[in-house]
Amino acid sequence: MRELTPQELTEWKRIITDVLREFHDLCHRNGLTYYGIGGTAIGAVRHSGIIPWDDDIDVGMPRPDFDRFVEICKTTDLGNYELVSADTHPDYNLSFPKFCNKNTTLIERADTPCVIGLFIDVFPLDNISDDRMEAEKLVRKFTKLRNRYEALCTHTSFLQHISLLRTPHEWGRFAVKTLGYFFRPYMKRYYLSKMNYVMYKYPYGSTNHLINYGGAYGIRELFDIDIVNGKPVNMSFEDIRIDLMPGYDKYLSGVYGDYMKMPPEEKRVAHHLKAFYDLNKRVENPFVS
Repeated sequence: MRELTPQELTEWKRIITDVLREFHDLCHRNGLTYYGIGGTAIGAVRHSGIIPWDDDIDVGMPRPDFDRFVEICKTTDLGNYELVSADTHPDYNLSFPKFCNKNTTLIERADTPCVIGLFIDVFPLDNISDDRMEAEKLVRKFTKLRNRYEALCTHTSFLQHISLLRTPHEWGRFAVKTLGYFFRPYMKRYYLSKMNYVMYKYPYGSTNHLINYGGAYGIRELFDIDIVNGKPVNMSFEDIRIDLMPGYDKYLSGVYGDYMKMPPEEKRVAHHLKAFYDLNKRVENPFVS
């Protein structure tokens, strides 16, 4: 994996901030609600911008706004930007889309050679059961489906594939990938439909809790719906302003605990992978010499 130089990190942050600016303007032009979430919300509150060692931006949208946003992106000329998802890119391996700069290049994983641009992650926020045990069951089910879907999207050599049999924990992944050699398109549609079934199980507004199913923290991503009731809070973020949940403090405390406390030095690292990137142009086949 490649590592950004300090100069590249500065340029990287400038580019993804511009992507966020365009996303923010697109949402406001169309009357759509969104919120900076996760580390992006922490960055806005604690640093007035991207967390210094971070390299990504996350936003969440209430399900009705998210679905409208997806439709708008399908029918609107977005200029230098695009929405990337499983519907637009056959090799895309995630359950949520990315809003990308079309004039840059990024491949996050060499075993998933999906060419995209520098991006912000866009997560739908869905209603979930008010019963804690059922909510946890739904999150486990979604996570299992997501892991199988992502396994289908990876490209591995025969030896790498066979090596999965060495570890009992990987036998399920081995079975999914083996079937994927023969039925990948059908199986991808199947897992996507199953994930959608979980996310749409409770119509928006039908319960008192929301969750970001696509987030990294599982059941910790669940929060009370009253956190988003009211007008979004507008905050400084780098050289722009972005929207946060009205109850952002309660949301962040639920996910991270004392989010204002700086993490230990050894944990101040970026988490996104970068098998290949070009900050200046789109390269369609970077691994083909």
